[in-house]
Amino acid sequence: MLTRSFPFLDPSTITAEFSERLTSLARDCALLEHDISFVEARLRTAPTLDLYVPMLTPLGLRLVGQVTDHPQLGSRWIVTSQLWFADPGGRWARTLSRFYNLARPADPGGRAPVTRSSLSTFDDSDLDKWPGSYN
Repeated sequence: MLTRSFPFLDPSTITAEFSERLTSLARDCALLEHDISFVEARLRTAPTLDLYVPMLTPLGLRLVGQVTDHPQLGSRWIVTSQLWFADPGGRWARTLSRFYNLARPADPGGRAPVTRSSLSTFDDSDLDKWPGSYN
């Protein structure tokens, strides 16, 4: 069964918080489709991710980097929740949880391969696994 290997697929793990995050992501998706001007307001309060690199995990594409002013984690190294949208100009990214201002990529030339991991837990905020708490 899929849920033995990937417990996050089990509908019994759905929480109100996860549903709210999906609803917020869906609203932003609809806005991005028609007018991205709202992004500037979101970026004013968004944390900044510096020296970031993409990482492919069983939960999807995520970013690893040094965050500053995260509302829950403060300033430290993190692994974000799943990446859904990114500015073609490299200024911002939208994960399942929030927008991030993007500072410097770890590989400015963009030639480094995507980091891969078979792990699904990376920091204290992620210990209860998806679809629980995310950053």
